[in-house]
Amino acid sequence: MYQRELKSLADSLPFKKVELPEFKRSTWQPTVVRQKRTYMPSDRSAQAIGRFLVERGMVELLTPENTLNLFKEMHWCAYQIRKLSRKRFVNVRQWHKAVGNARGMISQIEASEEELFIANRRLIVSCIKPYFWIGQVWLADFLQEGSKALSNAIRKFDFTRGTPFYVYAQKAVQNRLRNFFRDHVRSGSIGMRPSRDMVTIKEIINAWVKEHGKEPENDVLVKLTGLPEERIAKIRPFIHQWDNIPAPLVSLDAMFGENGTNLYDLVEDVDAEEASGAAQKSEIWTAVDHLPPRAKYIMRLRFIEGRTLEETGKILALTRARIKQIQDDSLRKLRQMLRRGVKNPNM
Repeated sequence: MYQRELKSLADSLPFKKVELPEFKRSTWQPTVVRQKRTYMPSDRSAQAIGRFLVERGMVELLTPENTLNLFKEMHWCAYQIRKLSRKRFVNVRQWHKAVGNARGMISQIEASEEELFIANRRLIVSCIKPYFWIGQVWLADFLQEGSKALSNAIRKFDFTRGTPFYVYAQKAVQNRLRNFFRDHVRSGSIGMRPSRDMVTIKEIINAWVKEHGKEPENDVLVKLTGLPEERIAKIRPFIHQWDNIPAPLVSLDAMFGENGTNLYDLVEDVDAEEASGAAQKSEIWTAVDHLPPRAKYIMRLRFIEGRTLEETGKILALTRARIKQIQDDSLRKLRQMLRRGVKNPNM
């Protein structure tokens, strides 16, 4: 029972194996980093981001050294758990002690993950800023997706490569939020409702790009729109996000025009080969490649180049009857290979 639990704990670890030289020294212990948390009174009237930043306490930003120490602590605990799962103890007391140590290290890993998550919550909020225009209703869902991405980044990050964690985590959060946003726009869950200022600035930018080949600076937009520069600087990232919104999916059965033509009729490639036929031909010619060289050459001359038996015989200096014999023998082998999945041409 204890052995199965140890093995289960080791197999359930979400980290890749990292074994630093110091992990193998029996006297080495990781530096434990735990910051004192400041708790604010809960206010239900606060917006989603405000509640997100204060729940579970607030801490200072981690230094690179403390971040490294937290990852070392997590992976040292994982190393010790895997090490315990491979040991064989002589009595129940030792097994019970080993399981207790493994459970304690699981708790230590969870505490380290919590410390990294709490200290990096601001990163999630920073990545969500381009989506503020969506509204408060959706921000809670974006915060949840960003939290999942950050938690996954903590578990997948390889600290031995020297890459700063915040760079890796920022990219992971941005990618997940972008995919989440794209999927909901395509499904129609998120509707695009640009403000009047966004529409005005976008029209001016498009006209300027068409005439000058590049986007105008903020001071040019201030003169053309009469809006404050702070307002323009705040809106421009939203306009870029608006430009990157994927187009909604269109059904192939969608009707166009008055004659009842659908999209499938417009985009159908009449010259394209059917998938089933292409797959079948690919399977056949894969089997042909397993034939002896002369037989394979004859099959290609006969069925790809369309040579007759006499023409093939002249090319290979063989009689028509001999070519027919080799062809029939090759076809028999191909049928057996395709029927039985056997790839040995000498069967």
